[in-house]
Amino acid sequence: MNEKPRRDWWKRGRAFDLWSIPHFLFGILMAFLPQLVGISVLTALSLMIILAMVWEIYEKFIDIKETIQNSLLDIILPVVAFMLASRLLAAYPLHSDDLKVFAVAIFSIFLFTNISGWRAYRRRKREFMH
Repeated sequence: MNEKPRRDWWKRGRAFDLWSIPHFLFGILMAFLPQLVGISVLTALSLMIILAMVWEIYEKFIDIKETIQNSLLDIILPVVAFMLASRLLAAYPLHSDDLKVFAVAIFSIFLFTNISGWRAYRRRKREFMH
C-alpha cells in the first residue's frame, strides 16, 4: 500500500516556521518579568535580546542549519512580542495574580511547542541516520 509521507510541521522554513511560535512566546514571557520580579523594562529587554542571541549561537554550535533570515527573525520576533506585550501591560495593567496565571499559561504553551519541536527534530535526525 502506498503510504502518504508524514508532514513535518517543525521542519525549518526560510524565515517563518513553527519555531517562530516559541520565539514569540519567549518575548511575551520576558515582558512579564518587570512586574513579576521587579526589574526594569530595559533590563528585561536587554536580557531577552542577549538570551535570544546566545540561543542562536548555540543552535549554530550544535549544527542546526537555518537560513540567515530565520536566525535574524528568531531574534527579532521576541523583541516584537516583548514590545507588544509591554505596551499592552502598560495600557491594561493586570493584578499580579492574573499576570501569574497568564505567565503560567504562556509558559506551558512555550514548553509544549519547544518539546514538540525538539521531538520532531530528533525524529527527523534519527530517520536520517538509519
